Amino acid sequence: MKRTYLFDEHKKLGAKFTEFGGWEMPVQYTSIIDEHNAVRTNVGVFDTAHMGTFTVTGENAEKFLNYVTLGNISGLPDKKARYSMILNEEGGIKDDIIVYKFGSEYMIVVNAGNLEKDFNWLSKHKMEKVEIKNISSDISLIAIQGPKSAEILQSVSETDIKSMKYFTVSILKLKDISVDFYRVARTGYTGEDGFEIFISKDQVNKFWEKLMSLSVKPCGLGCRDTLRLEACMPLHGHEIGENINPIDAGFQKIINWDSDFIGKNRLLLLKDKSMKKSIAFECTSGIARNSNEIFSGNKKVGYVTSGSFSPTLKKAIGIALIDADAGTDELEVEIHNNRKKIKTVTKPFYKKQK
Repeated sequence: MKRTYLFDEHKKLGAKFTEFGGWEMPVQYTSIIDEHNAVRTNVGVFDTAHMGTFTVTGENAEKFLNYVTLGNISGLPDKKARYSMILNEEGGIKDDIIVYKFGSEYMIVVNAGNLEKDFNWLSKHKMEKVEIKNISSDISLIAIQGPKSAEILQSVSETDIKSMKYFTVSILKLKDISVDFYRVARTGYTGEDGFEIFISKDQVNKFWEKLMSLSVKPCGLGCRDTLRLEACMPLHGHEIGENINPIDAGFQKIINWDSDFIGKNRLLLLKDKSMKKSIAFECTSGIARNSNEIFSGNKKVGYVTSGSFSPTLKKAIGIALIDADAGTDELEVEIHNNRKKIKTVTKPFYKKQK
């Protein structure tokens, strides 16, 4: 398995590891609930260097990105970020991504397990006067998340962190640490306020050590999953995937219908008659897990895409993909061959405090 540049630091902190997307990653240090609560109430830090980072430049970069993603990249202002998706020809979701614009350069962050697949796909469809670089092995990506993340990051930065708006990106100047590559974005995958820092691999250890000296809580993939589930953020292979289109998955609002993007023709056929719908639910008893079947009466109408115990709400929650014409009043989930009633609720389960 691959390891990030901070692997030895995680071992020193007593992390427990798991395989994720071909990487040996920390799943927890103390406990999932402890780390989850730290992000919701204070601040936590994640090593997310397993994610892939590409740069796209050239005269036709904007046109190219309008073609290979479903978002309006032409309308993306400088130093802003946009959540988007890469589709296959049938409209299935190859990956969900974030696109950052920084001057004439675009930066794309993709999921770890899809890194090579995404790079090959983009390279296959590359236009003239477009250059794509995979800089993943040259940098580290650190996520500082939680209501006190701006305060912590500002204490080690010369950049005006606190004035950054949500989904913006900036140059990052750190105090006492000189780096070759440095960007900071006010983005994250927890539903909480936070920042993602792109930093040269050679300096990431110094930055991590500085954060540890400030008592920032190291967090693993375990709580990253419970945090994103509470915020109803999708996980590839669960809420989204090559056999799930963005309309069924509930992401029609991010589609730019004015662009001729890969998969558009298929989506046009589904635009007003989606076959599935994504719902959020609470369990009345038991904990639903991924792939548990959903029933309406005796009819199977779907399946759970993600399910867990919510440390914030202190109840079992989940997301399911069900038939578009299925009612939501009398649904049950099958857990260990027993049917349990579920209650549908409005997404997301959790919204950060303003």
